Amino acid sequence: MKILVALTFTVCSLAIGLPVRSELREIRELHYQMGTVLDITLWHSDPEQAKNVLRRSVQEVHRLGGILSHYDPASALSMFNTQAGNGKIKIDRELFRLLALAMDFSLRTSGHFDVTVGPLVSLWQQAGEKGMLPEPHLLFQTLNLVGSQKLKLYETGEAELLKEGMKIDLGGIGKGFAVDRIVEILRQAKVKRALVNFGGSSLYALGSPPQEDSWPIGVKGIGEELVGVIRLKDRALSTSGSMGRYWEIEGVRYGHLINPKSGLPVVQPRGATAIATTATEAEALTKPPVLLGKQGIEMIKIFPQTESLLISESGEIFLSDGFASATHFRRFKNR
Repeated sequence: MKILVALTFTVCSLAIGLPVRSELREIRELHYQMGTVLDITLWHSDPEQAKNVLRRSVQEVHRLGGILSHYDPASALSMFNTQAGNGKIKIDRELFRLLALAMDFSLRTSGHFDVTVGPLVSLWQQAGEKGMLPEPHLLFQTLNLVGSQKLKLYETGEAELLKEGMKIDLGGIGKGFAVDRIVEILRQAKVKRALVNFGGSSLYALGSPPQEDSWPIGVKGIGEELVGVIRLKDRALSTSGSMGRYWEIEGVRYGHLINPKSGLPVVQPRGATAIATTATEAEALTKPPVLLGKQGIEMIKIFPQTESLLISESGEIFLSDGFASATHFRRFKNR
């Protein structure tokens, strides 16, 4: 399971228990999907209609899990991975769409976000189980299987992994894609106030709660302490931490995020938050700051309507130029 142990944000209680002047009622459901908790809160005048919308949202996430999971050998993604090196094949339409987005993110982050990182993840998982660092020649061989330029998409809806042994891992973008689909369903159902929180690492704030102009979101530090609060409305937020999961080898902790360029996991405890117009984009863009530190914040400036926050290994907080104004970030004292 891919569950971040150290969540870097949480929904504050500021919007809970407010007196409501309208007939809107708060409806909230939690479901276990894609190996983690899907938490949806919405405000609606008809509880039965609201529950029907929630039911359709959860069913859609479950369906997407059957397409995008690399743990399920019967998923569309797993079937595609098994065909690596065997030429192009027709793939699921939504898998194709997500891979196209991932390739664009990879291009614009100079390869620091890359869904072809799967072989490196497997290599370091095996190293962690053995308690031994990978042999240099094995690391080099595995690096040759990574790179979005080795993934080909065709206008016919076909796709190809050019080398045998390649493997797509959508763990760094799949939840965001699912959140965006939920938001589509909510909007189609005319829901105007909702908060979708998937696993504590991918979130969308639709509208605002009654009597509020935005949703209050608490920002947690690497050590789980709250470091501040932001306000969010009609925007997506995602967060990543280098040490949410880790492998300990020879007394050193190697984080679960791996640099696709070097093949090495992050060893510095860092956390990053990205704000974007879609959860898919926000989730992808948390990776460069975690991998590169302050340089990663500079890298994602090219993405419009996107802001980021980095908590460094020293605990220092760095913001992109427009983060504070876009989110009304209020940092707690002594942070």
